[in-house]
Amino acid sequence: MHKVLSFVLVSAAAAGILLSAAGCADQGTPPQDAQFVIPDSNISFYNDIQPMLLAKCGSESGCHSNSAVDRERKLQYLELIDKTALMNHRLSQTGDRLVNIAIHENNPQNAPLYLIVLEGYPNQRDQMPPYWLNRSPLHETQIEGIKNWIGEGAKD
Repeated sequence: MHKVLSFVLVSAAAAGILLSAAGCADQGTPPQDAQFVIPDSNISFYNDIQPMLLAKCGSESGCHSNSAVDRERKLQYLELIDKTALMNHRLSQTGDRLVNIAIHENNPQNAPLYLIVLEGYPNQRDQMPPYWLNRSPLHETQIEGIKNWIGEGAKD
């Protein structure tokens, strides 16, 4: 009886240690984002970036879908699906293009597209998605993927 009780206590302690260690580990990519894992290099707009933007910014939220109401300021759905249109979209507040490859290829961390999804641009209230929509933002690896895509020259 004493051996059985000792075994149960040791087993319970081991299970507790394993569970607490699992809670500290990196949880990886959330399941809803698993289909949008951006590679570390050779990133393609049409294979990697566009499908993610369409799902997370277009059809999922409706903000940049075909039915978007505010046509004057918002990035349009047609700009989400066309690389050149997306990059050349000008922000109403600053007039900056989302990606100016001549400037941002060597400094992708300064590209408005990257800054908007990272922290908001030109200020924090302009972060996408807006906090008040209560939508899940892009995962940090997806945001890093956008930056890397720009740094690689924003390939098709």
